[in-house]
Amino acid sequence: MKNKDEQKASKLIILLKTFFNKAKDFLRKVNVKMEGKYSPHFLALAVTIITALVGGTILFIPNYQGVAADGSTDDIMKSAGIYYIEQEPEDQYNNYFIRTYSNTASRGDMPGKTFNSQIFFIKLAKNLDHIFTSDSYFDIRFLGFIYMIMYLPAVYLIIKQVCQRVKRFSEGFFISAVGLIIFSDVGYVTYFNSFYPEALWFITMLYCVGASMSFQKKRSGYLDAWSLILFLLSGAVLISSRSQCTVIGFLFAGYAIRLIYVRRNWFWSIGCIATAFLLSLSAIFCIYAYPSDFSETSKFHAMTRGVLFESSNPADTLREFGIDSSYELLADASSYDYLPLVKAGDASLYHGFMDKFTTQDIAVYYLCHPGSLLGMIDVSIGAGMDIRRSNCGNYEKSVGLPKKAKILLWSGWSTFKASSAPRTIGFLFLLTGAMFFLFYKGYSIRPLEDRRNTIFLDMLLMVLGVLLSQSVVVIIGSGDAEMGKRMFLVGLSFDIMTYCIFAELLHKIKIV
Repeated sequence: MKNKDEQKASKLIILLKTFFNKAKDFLRKVNVKMEGKYSPHFLALAVTIITALVGGTILFIPNYQGVAADGSTDDIMKSAGIYYIEQEPEDQYNNYFIRTYSNTASRGDMPGKTFNSQIFFIKLAKNLDHIFTSDSYFDIRFLGFIYMIMYLPAVYLIIKQVCQRVKRFSEGFFISAVGLIIFSDVGYVTYFNSFYPEALWFITMLYCVGASMSFQKKRSGYLDAWSLILFLLSGAVLISSRSQCTVIGFLFAGYAIRLIYVRRNWFWSIGCIATAFLLSLSAIFCIYAYPSDFSETSKFHAMTRGVLFESSNPADTLREFGIDSSYELLADASSYDYLPLVKAGDASLYHGFMDKFTTQDIAVYYLCHPGSLLGMIDVSIGAGMDIRRSNCGNYEKSVGLPKKAKILLWSGWSTFKASSAPRTIGFLFLLTGAMFFLFYKGYSIRPLEDRRNTIFLDMLLMVLGVLLSQSVVVIIGSGDAEMGKRMFLVGLSFDIMTYCIFAELLHKIKIV
């Protein structure tokens, strides 16, 4: 019996070796045939065309796909002059994607008070709808169309810049194919047919990263200037889209300062400094002009589902805030529980509990207890792996599918992340270590002839900063209670880091 098993294992090894040798020989022949013909431009263009076909199918061909509203976007809709058509509450939120809205307020509809960069794109879509239909309704597919037009060049830019790091066709083919799978996933694209800020975050972040990558090779000052302008405009739109994104402006400003070494002339240096100044100024303006994204309920959860949630001794932790230890019963409490122990708006909480701490106090606590912060970041990474809102459906009610039904077409990457990808801070440490190991060679603060690794490592550090800053902002603002709807940029940052590291690793080990 043992001999038979050994023989089977030996045959399997031989078959695998034969397969890999034939595959390697095939790839060698392809690379020889494509010698001198390798073009990152054409690979990126092919990915962009396929992405357009996939996105167009998902967004604009029946059955139309989008993301059901959860109530968090109501104010921004009303601020743009868009309202729900009379519907049952269970049809309005979470369960079904809504395609058509009214441009006329009904009784009881209060005007919205939101003002941010997303409003511009929603109003642009509303005006485009009016040009084509001239009716009193708004079809959200016009917003999806605008996002799609913005999105495709961003995909092209990312794929082209990563493929420029390799010279062999087989490597470029696999790198572009993985980029297609990641950045055209239905989990990202369905946000285009919604009022959530995730669509704008996704597109502008891709532009910022793509523009950053484009400095890896020497080229004309004209092209460098356009990339810097693209970085500035995309960054400004991103940081002014929501209050929680404002801190990203300072990270982008730091990267702009690092770009001074790209060209050795005073005009370029002034441009980089001006970019950093404008991004910082935009962030400061938004910090003071925008209301907080977090409510009193969020503040309650920041303590119960954050500070106390990670504390090994809730009673002692409460004493640090000057709160009576009897409130340790609230550790792990959430107002979103089916039968909550207590609700955040309960008047009894405001004397002795809610009035004893501020968001700043919670931030100071985490500075003094980094272990608790790391524990919460670990939780946030798990939440960030789910780029699709689990409680929101993708189909219209008229399709006849169950409530909260999800589209499976082209969802391989988001499904893998949700079910199989590592979801701990250990994975972040692994990615960070791989990032330094792969890109440290040739890194220099001073200008060098070959600056590719310097550009990429700086860019990835910027992306890592976005990931960590968004985690910390949400942790301080609401603990883990709202991570499901606020961790999109964490998941996107992971995808960008994973893609760049995969591409470089594939190139280093020369497996294809």
